[in-house]
Amino acid sequence: MKHSPLLLPLLLGASTVAAQAPLGGVAYVTNEGSNDVSVVDLATRRVVATIALDARPRGIQRSPDGRTVYVAVSDPEPTEESSRDAIVAIDTRIRRIAARYRAGSDPEQLALSPDGRRLYAANEDAGTATMLDLRTRRQLNTAVVGIEPEGVATSPDGRWAYVTAETSNSVSMIDAHTGEVVGNALVDMRPRAVAFAPDSRRAYVTAEIGGTLTALDTRTRAVAGTVDLEGRRGKPVGVVVAPDGRRVYVANGATHAISVVDATRLAVVGRVEVGRRPWGIALTPGGAYLLSANGLSNDISVVDTKSLRVVATIPVGQRPWGVVVVSR
Repeated sequence: MKHSPLLLPLLLGASTVAAQAPLGGVAYVTNEGSNDVSVVDLATRRVVATIALDARPRGIQRSPDGRTVYVAVSDPEPTEESSRDAIVAIDTRIRRIAARYRAGSDPEQLALSPDGRRLYAANEDAGTATMLDLRTRRQLNTAVVGIEPEGVATSPDGRWAYVTAETSNSVSMIDAHTGEVVGNALVDMRPRAVAFAPDSRRAYVTAEIGGTLTALDTRTRAVAGTVDLEGRRGKPVGVVVAPDGRRVYVANGATHAISVVDATRLAVVGRVEVGRRPWGIALTPGGAYLLSANGLSNDISVVDTKSLRVVATIPVGQRPWGVVVVSR
């Protein structure tokens, strides 16, 4: 029996007809154990280049146009600033280091302004955050934040830069135009990473020791809610928000899983097991796939965000820490 093409979506189901987007683009992965960056072609699912660095790489971000990937590198001395403490810029067209910026002592993580002109780095040893003008290479301001600052993120509307501090259990709220701290919020124990909702009204903070995800209201600067993850045993670090703002994804290093949180209800609605000790995570443009950098299995996992299944596991360098995705 033949069916009209108009009836096929009803007979087969929308999920069957609407195929998932193909996996493509290029992932850049920081490997803190091998002091390099793996460049992964996601279509072929293999490493196509390795970029050597002279120090330990951790935080990684891409420019808005995708032409540059910025990597925070630091020397092995915990309390001394050296020339190896820097932000390295990688040209994604030639896959080589194009520039190096001084951004204070021990830059741990970094964030870019929405227009890509300013960079904010968390200086873990110094208890500060550095604001840098990428065009002039000038340090615009150094703000005193909490104790042992770790994560940093900028709001999509360009108004805020939030910095987490793992020892003081706080989030410092920086005016992105002046570089000055204008507010602070206490969260759960050992906050590590932060990510903003697309409308900039909320920021989501992971607490590694607390085992939770906290939502902060950016207008009131108050805690809007807290979600327990993995029975508070997951040691969550990496966090990203879906492009439509409906889901928040969190990497749980201790339980080797990604938690999926409904942003409206602040409730866990899904879970997917990935490689060992997922740390940094990133979404492909459009949010069809999520990537996790798995520090103990030396690979990245690629997760289909519709089915919440791992569709690829790709070996990279030693102790992968962070990951970003750029289009070709």
